[in-house]
Amino acid sequence: MALFELTGKTVVVTGAGSGIGRATALIADADADGSIVDVSSEAGIRGAAYTASKHGLIGLTRNTAYMYGKAGVRCNAIMPGGVETNIMASIDQSKLDMEGLGVLGAVHAGALRNAKPDELAALVVFLLAVEASNVNGALIANDGGWSAG
Repeated sequence: MALFELTGKTVVVTGAGSGIGRATALIADADADGSIVDVSSEAGIRGAAYTASKHGLIGLTRNTAYMYGKAGVRCNAIMPGGVETNIMASIDQSKLDMEGLGVLGAVHAGALRNAKPDELAALVVFLLAVEASNVNGALIANDGGWSAG
């Protein structure tokens, strides 16, 4: 997939910084309203190393919403917690830091449950729809209540 792809009024971005800038320009130049949905993480509002990149995306999301809202660009971010994927299947378990995972496990134990990919997709579809035309610059937790704890 390309860095960005314009499909109707929807821009699919696969790279954050320059991708959002180019997507914003595409929407604004098309002289039509459009929407960008970033996938950050609950880690974007707490934590350390991994958090820095996710927090950067949150800042970029809010800045884009504010700076380009009058040009018809909406930019929001969803913030999932754990998601049911097969990511662990691709990792060599013998190379994991089990002590570090123990600490991380305690953090993840606070989650009520992991999200299903379709649950995240449903929120993205809503944010791209005209029904969400007044939602701009929002950070929406989709984490089964993890952020409430």
